Order: sequence, then structure tokens, then C-alpha cells
Amino acid sequence: MDFIKKQKQAALVAHSDSGFSKILLYSIFIPALLLVFIISIFSYFQVNKLVKTNYWVTHTYQVIQNTDQILFSIVNINSYQRGYFISGDNQFLNKIDKAKLNFKERFDSLLKLTKDNLSQTERVNRFIDLINQRLNQITFNIPLRQNNKLQTPEGIDSFRQEVDLSNQIRDLGQEIKSVELALLQGRNDKALSDAKLANIIIILGSLISICGLFLTFILANKELSRSLQSEQQRKIIEIQLRSILESATDMIAAVDTNYRYIIFNEAYLEEFKRLFGISLMIGMSVDNIFSDQDSRNKLLDIWKESLKGREFVKNIEIEVDEKQNVYEITSSLITNEINEIKGAVHIIRNITKQIEEQAELKESYNQLSLGMQALKDKNDQITLLVEMSDILLACGSLDELGNVMAKYCERMLHFARGYLYVMHPSKNYLEIATSWGSPNEQKTTFSPHECWAIRLGRTHYVRPAHNQLICNHVIQEQIDNSTYICVPLMAQNDIYGLLYLELINEIPEGFSENQRLLITAFAELTALAFANVRLRENLRHQSIRDPLTGLYNRRYLEDFLLKQIHQSERTNVPLAVVMMDLDHFKKINDTYGHDAGDAVLKELGKILQEDIRVGDIAARYGGEEFIVVFYGVNDESIKSRAERIRHAVSRIQLKYGAQHVGPITISMGISEFPTHGHTPMELIESADKALYYAKANGRNMVVLYAEIKNKRDYLKKVDNP
Repeated sequence: MDFIKKQKQAALVAHSDSGFSKILLYSIFIPALLLVFIISIFSYFQVNKLVKTNYWVTHTYQVIQNTDQILFSIVNINSYQRGYFISGDNQFLNKIDKAKLNFKERFDSLLKLTKDNLSQTERVNRFIDLINQRLNQITFNIPLRQNNKLQTPEGIDSFRQEVDLSNQIRDLGQEIKSVELALLQGRNDKALSDAKLANIIIILGSLISICGLFLTFILANKELSRSLQSEQQRKIIEIQLRSILESATDMIAAVDTNYRYIIFNEAYLEEFKRLFGISLMIGMSVDNIFSDQDSRNKLLDIWKESLKGREFVKNIEIEVDEKQNVYEITSSLITNEINEIKGAVHIIRNITKQIEEQAELKESYNQLSLGMQALKDKNDQITLLVEMSDILLACGSLDELGNVMAKYCERMLHFARGYLYVMHPSKNYLEIATSWGSPNEQKTTFSPHECWAIRLGRTHYVRPAHNQLICNHVIQEQIDNSTYICVPLMAQNDIYGLLYLELINEIPEGFSENQRLLITAFAELTALAFANVRLRENLRHQSIRDPLTGLYNRRYLEDFLLKQIHQSERTNVPLAVVMMDLDHFKKINDTYGHDAGDAVLKELGKILQEDIRVGDIAARYGGEEFIVVFYGVNDESIKSRAERIRHAVSRIQLKYGAQHVGPITISMGISEFPTHGHTPMELIESADKALYYAKANGRNMVVLYAEIKNKRDYLKKVDNP
């Protein structure tokens, strides 16, 4: 009785322990299962969130791209307007009208993209208003150009408004892009933060789930051990365990220490049959299942590693129907009450789809990064083009242009090396203005007909391997099989130079389309800059030169003489003014005609230009009067040089028609600074008095003011004629 009581008590205790273990088992397994479910739902929503974030990132890039396109169109219209103002070519008006047609669609697209952001919509509306004002300003300016009113107060005021509107458009466009970039940064930061939080939650949840499942299996193992005492209890536990395994979404299998399967779920059975074509049954040994030795060894090695007494999580790849399947295996040990290893359990999850999704997500991110980089590169190129355009417009000489182009060629055309050739004003040859990137040695000068690009009036693209026409100015031994391109610098239907480029990293495709577009835009800006500088130089030459003799005019002489006087005061270097007048010039005009007189003046201009030094100037003061300013000379040297000029004039043998014009002589008067005057007017008056003395005393002579200033009666007569 006592034994039965003890057995009953033991049974009650065992039943109580079993009930407690079941409660504990359910308390762990169900939360773990719920946690897996929650993590799956969380992962689903997180992926949707990432997709939505990706949409907004793409949306931001579209806004930036639309803004850049509008700004680029405005730059093109400005270029067309400048081209029309300079050349008067109506083709630029057609280009302006054509460019205007694209704005409506781009405005609508930009407004649609920014309608979700009220402040950005307001900026876009202001941006559109400014552009419309700019387009109206262009429409207003065209009649001014057609009526030659650009230099009127109305034209100047319109030009200032144009500059102000262009600056406002550029600044507001940059502000819109800056706002979008700030939004982009915020969205990227939010996406990274969400991804980081999701990773933490998924990792922690997975660890907790795995731990819960692991504890579940331990409790189940304990229940299985207890069921050995009772067949009925064992069957109940087996049924319960089978139910648990079958309800799991993962594939689960367990083997004993002899590598015999002791349990597996339906998911494991179906996947095993799909992979290896074998119907698995309880009691089968891994050693005897496979006919394929490789598959046997691969699976056996995994189970051996599991039975070594440590747990692990690893991924394996198995190829089925030429497709790789990736599985995540979580290994756990089966032990008894005294922690003896009785087997191992594998929890297997097919993560092939997850890996593919991650790969697709990574590829999308890479494509997005490439697109972002391409957009950034294009934006940088546009910024550099605008910056270069402003600097080129400020250049006042070809030397300045050459220095500027050397820097910007290196920065913008970094994918190539080459030369910039400038057309000589005579149009007979081109010469190197600058180079960049250490190009192959080529001719420093060549005639226009040696280049196919100049002869054809368009870009000439050559890949020697394709047996194409090579320009005669290119040294073939130097370029070997390199790809090169010649771009004529054309503006106002005239060629101002040539852009020669060699591709640095030779590839079968040669120059890309983006690179060609950049080269074309670069060449157009450069050509316009050359045309602008040439126009300025011509205008400047016309404003300071006498058109008949080619000497400086009176206005330039007075400005130059004032500067030289200030320099002489600072350096204590003497300065001399020589005034000269052709003798009997009126008689020459009356006898031979004004054309003969003009020919005499031209000959005198040639003599003066050939005789004076660099730093001295010769100018036509008026009629047949000329003035030469000599710097750094004394009494003896200035008179000697004046005599040399006088002798050269007296040797002029000029034939006009059938008659000899002459004889031709000249009289000169010389004054010196500071002895004979401290201002340009005083020096000229002193030289004029000396010239008057020479005229009054026989002509064809050189007279220093110092030689006559003691003759008070004469000077008084000159002052009061």
C-alpha cells in the first residue's frame, strides 16, 4: 500500500511536473511564434516603407533634373540672344522661339512634382514668374537690337534688368535645388534610421524566437524522456510534438547520434524530396539514403558538425534545375536529463527569395547611386559652363582667353587631352593658344585647309582603327591608333579657332554621347568668347587709331602723355615731345590733289612707326601735324633721332599717277619735361613754339625749345602774333 501510495504520489508529482512543463512549453512557443509572425509583418511594412522612401528620393531627383533643364534652357536662350545682338542673324531668333516652346511642359512638370510642398511650390511659382519676365525681356530687347537702340538709355536700362533677372533666376533655381537636396538628405537619413531600427528589431526578434524554439525543444525532450515510463504518455507527447513541428513554417528535422532520422516535419519531407528525389522516412540513416556520394557527404558533414556539441547558424547552397537555392540552417543539440547528447535538430529556412530581394534592392540602390552621380556630374558641368561663360565674357584679350581656357579645359574636358588653336586675323593659318593634359606633339601652326573639321564646317570625329579620314595637321606617328576629335570654333558664320582633343582612356566606343554634348557646348561658348574679344579689339583699335595713317589719334595721345608725365615725375626720367609739320603740305594738296596728300601722310606714318621704340608713341595731332613722345632721352639723343626722321622724310620718293610728288620736307619742334612744361598742354605749346620758329626760319629743320626760349622777342611774337 505504501508503495502504491508512493507510486500514486510519484504519478501525481510526475503529472504535475508534466502539466507545468506543458504550460511552460506553450508559454514559450506561442510567444515565439507570435514574435516570428510580428517580425514577418514588420519586415513587410518596412520593405513597403523603403519602397516609399525610394519613391520620394526619385521624386526629389526629378525636381532637381527639371530645374537643371530649365536653367540650362535659360543659359541657351541667353547665348542665342547674345549671338543675335552680336551678329544680327535671325537664326538665333528662331532658336529662341524654339527653346520657348519647351518651357510650358517643363513648368507644368515642375509644378506637379512640387505640389506636395507648399513652400517649394511658392518658390517654383516665383521661379516661373522670373523666367516669364526674362522671356518677355528678351521679346522687348529684340526690337531694340533691330532699331539699333541697344546703346540708348532705354537699351542700357533693359540690359541691367536682364542681368538682374538672370541672377535672380539662377539664385532661385539653386535655392530650389538646395531645398530638394536638403529634403533628400533628410529622407536618406530617415531611411537609414528606419533600416537600422528594423535590423535591430529583426535581429533581436529572431534571436528571441530562436531561443524560444530552443527552449521549446528542450522542454519537449524532457517530456519525451518522461513518456518512456508510460506508452500512453509517450504517444500523447509524440502527437503533441508532431503537431508543433507541422505547425511550424520552417523545415525541421532531427537525427540521433547514429545519423538516423528520428523526426521531421512535412515541410522538410517535401523539400527533401524536391531537392534529392528521395521520400524520407523515420529511421532512415543519412549514410544509406543517397546514391550520390557528393550529396551524402555534404549532408553528413552538416549533421556531424551539429553533433560535435555546439550550436551554429549557417547558410548552404544547393543547385536544383540549374538554379541555386540558399538555406539558413540553425543547429541545436538533443540531450537527456544528464546533458548527454542524444541527437541534433536542424531548423531550416529557404532564404533564396530573401537573398534575391536583397540583391535586387542592392542593385536598385546601385542604379540609384549611379543616377545620382550622373545627375551630380551633369550639374557640375552646367555650373562650370555658366562659371566659364561669365569669365570668358569678362576677358579683354586673346592672351587672357588662352589662360582661362587652359584652366577650364583641364577641369571640364578631363577625359581628354589636346590643344586649342586660334585663327590668325589674316585667316591664313591657325596657331596653338594653349594645351592641357600633355597631348601628343602636333604642329604648332597649320593652314585651314589641312583640317577636315574647318573645311566641312562641323565636328570631325576620327577613330584610326576604322580607316577614317585623318587631318593633315595631325602627325599620325604621334597618335598611333588613338581616337581624336576636331571641333571648329564657329560663331557669327566665321571660324575663330579649333578644339583638338585626344581620348585619354581608349575604349571601343570612343567618346560617349554626354562627352560629345559637353564638347559641343564648350566649343560654342569658346567661339562666342573669341568673337567677343575680336570685336572688342577692333572697336578699341578704331577708337584710338587714325584711320589714314594707322598712328594713334589726338585723344589717345593726350591721355598717354598725361600718364607718361606722372611716370616721369615718379622715376625722374626725362620726357620729350616732338611736334612736326609737313612743309608746304597745302601746296602738295593744291598741286597734286588730296589723294596725293593722303599718300604723303601715309608714308610719313610708316616712317614714324618704323623709327620709334617700344614705349614711345607717334600720333597724328591734326591735319599735317604729328607728335611723337619719346621716353628716357636727353637733348642730344632726341635731336639726333629727330634729325634721322627728318632725313628719312626728305628721302621719300612718292609717285602719284605719272607725276613725282615732292620734294617732301618736314619741320620739327622739341620740348622736354619738366624743363619746358609740367602739363601736356604746356609741353605741346612749347614744342609748337619751337616748330613755329623752324617754320619761320627756313623750314626743314629741327629746333629745340631750349634753343629759342632765351630769345624773348621771338617768344613774345609767338605768344602775341
